[in-house]
Amino acid sequence: MEQAWTFIRTLGKGVVQGIRQYIDNDLQDQLPLIVIAAVLIVAMLLTRIIRKIKNK
Repeated sequence: MEQAWTFIRTLGKGVVQGIRQYIDNDLQDQLPLIVIAAVLIVAMLLTRIIRKIKNK
């Protein structure tokens, strides 16, 4: 049981470290892509809402 707990703790630390490293190193390069993706998702949701309103 202790080994499982140690594994989970180590895995959690690795995930946190990976996220921090991604934010520090790579997020600046990919930020424009993230913004474009967010705008496209919002636009798709708005068009679906508008279609539902028109169909009623």
